[in-house]
Amino acid sequence: MSTHPSRRGPVGLAALALACAVGLSAQLSAPAAGAAPLSPAPVATTAPSAPVDPGTAATDPVDAAPVEAPPEPSAAEERVLPLVDTGEATPEELRAPAAPAAEPAVRELEATGELPASARTFSTSQAGPASTLVLYDSTGPYARIGEFYALGMGMLASHSGTVTAMPVADYQAGLAGRFTAVIYTGSTYNEPLPQAFKDDVLTGNVPVLWSGFNIWQLTADPQDRATFTSRYGWDAATSYIDSVDTVTAVSYNGRSLSRDPLNTGGLLVPHILRPEDVTVLGTGRCSQVSGDPTTCSSLAQTSGSDLPWAVRSGNLTYIGEVPLSYLSETDRYLAAADIVLDMLQPGAETVRQAAVRIEDVNPTTPAAELRAIVDYLVGEGVPFQLAVVPIYTDGKGAYNDGVAETYTLAESPELVEVLAYAVQHGGTLVQHGTSHQFSTLDNPYNGVSTDDFEFIRSWCTQVNDVNAPQVRCEESSWVQIGGDLPGVDAAWAAQQVRAGQEVFASVGLPVPTIFETPHYAATPSAYTGISQVYPVRYERELLHVGLLSGQTPGPFDYYGQFFPYSVNDPYGTHILPENIGNVALEAYNQHPPRLPQKLLAASEANLVGTHATASFFFHPFYDVSYLRQTVEGIRAQGYTFVPASELR
Repeated sequence: MSTHPSRRGPVGLAALALACAVGLSAQLSAPAAGAAPLSPAPVATTAPSAPVDPGTAATDPVDAAPVEAPPEPSAAEERVLPLVDTGEATPEELRAPAAPAAEPAVRELEATGELPASARTFSTSQAGPASTLVLYDSTGPYARIGEFYALGMGMLASHSGTVTAMPVADYQAGLAGRFTAVIYTGSTYNEPLPQAFKDDVLTGNVPVLWSGFNIWQLTADPQDRATFTSRYGWDAATSYIDSVDTVTAVSYNGRSLSRDPLNTGGLLVPHILRPEDVTVLGTGRCSQVSGDPTTCSSLAQTSGSDLPWAVRSGNLTYIGEVPLSYLSETDRYLAAADIVLDMLQPGAETVRQAAVRIEDVNPTTPAAELRAIVDYLVGEGVPFQLAVVPIYTDGKGAYNDGVAETYTLAESPELVEVLAYAVQHGGTLVQHGTSHQFSTLDNPYNGVSTDDFEFIRSWCTQVNDVNAPQVRCEESSWVQIGGDLPGVDAAWAAQQVRAGQEVFASVGLPVPTIFETPHYAATPSAYTGISQVYPVRYERELLHVGLLSGQTPGPFDYYGQFFPYSVNDPYGTHILPENIGNVALEAYNQHPPRLPQKLLAASEANLVGTHATASFFFHPFYDVSYLRQTVEGIRAQGYTFVPASELR
């Protein structure tokens, strides 16, 4: 019999509303280059925090940390062609068709050139057969997000093999020949591109995925324009950046994916000259404010309510925007992820994989409650994971009349018995932090396990602004994250994680081989320490400035990303995907409720990809009927549940 009172733990993470460049509601404005770093996180208040409703606590940092989108460029605002906007061509010159060109001689790029000191390589060849060169913009006021976009695309590419990322400015002739493919994301409008890079794209044989700005630079010279149109069947010189049309959906592989209507910076619409030579991979739907389709503007140079969103011809695949901003679990980001996979692993086998994780199991979890969940999953033949917090701490007695209390698994023998039973019947233990809180800090709520963050600072504000005054956490508060916790470095994080492992071993349970970071968030040093103990994490994650550039990040220099398949990050960790969220019955801290139907909509959207995943988590304090609805719905969509360790 447990000697402590049971407490129904809150949700470990509200559902992700966006990702990578995600951002549902408020989108962040990119700071100017050289701007002073934001002030550090405020000191924790000692006032007692409000109780946290079960299943709705805290924030999803992926939701809270969207990648910014580049602003509307002048060419889009003025409705002129980029080459006209930059003075490289006149409207009259571009009205004339590109000069006819003989079939361009495609060069086989030899593996020449040395990687510059700025190059950063991560992932492993065990992930897949590909080696990918990821190039990013590094100049101008939005250089910061260039690294974020490189991380975002690089993480997707890591699913298929090794990744080398570097500023496009450092590209040398022939470097592309050392790799399976090249990914370039144009985030800085009219970023100066090395002539060697433009030449290797225009006449080289290596596959290139280009998204966003600057494709027009390949056609600034009339002869290059002739070569481009002859080889690719469309004209980048006469393709407008369309910010007039509202595009609310993208069609890809026969499915409709969402696109946030707040994304108004514009997308470049390929001006297709020879449709027979261009494969349109995805189309955007021009819509009214209501979402109903409407005829696209003349700038799109297309007919009807659809415009080309992504095209492929020759060695070039082009996406007309950066598909890493304003993300959600049903977003066109899923199409981009599949395009990356298809380029790096053409002909890859179809995968339909699902996984479920029971969240925030801790020494106060009622054994009978958990057993009911386990029995259901075992009875259905569903492999499952149990995310276990081995130490429960309420350092200020927030739930115990002001009396501090701490319990380990050793003081919950009935729970340990259920966990052992689960392992014997197909369950996998995941270490979900060690205490899932930090000291006696309100971080952000009350210093209580499963409520608070463990490896990064957090606090509440009345408005969604990290510089707003800290307030006591209430139902309508915004949760902010950023900055170090006192004494938290790589060594501390590694020691903290090992302390949790010892608890599992002390009660005779298998020591987990998979880690889940509380609330999916940690500082760079904490991630480094965790990776020293666990080579595998099962989560979404924060990616910080400096992972590619080597810069020292400020407290808020990060973004959040989720993954539709397994990936490998620059911290040296293999990441198992959790990509469709969790059930939450009530709204809290600006997160709406999420019923099973919401998760099933996300899993349905993920079927757009060759490697499709439906991975979610569930809290044991909810009625098993919600779990049943989700599991049955995912199975009906054609997914097969597998142990998380087998997620591909």
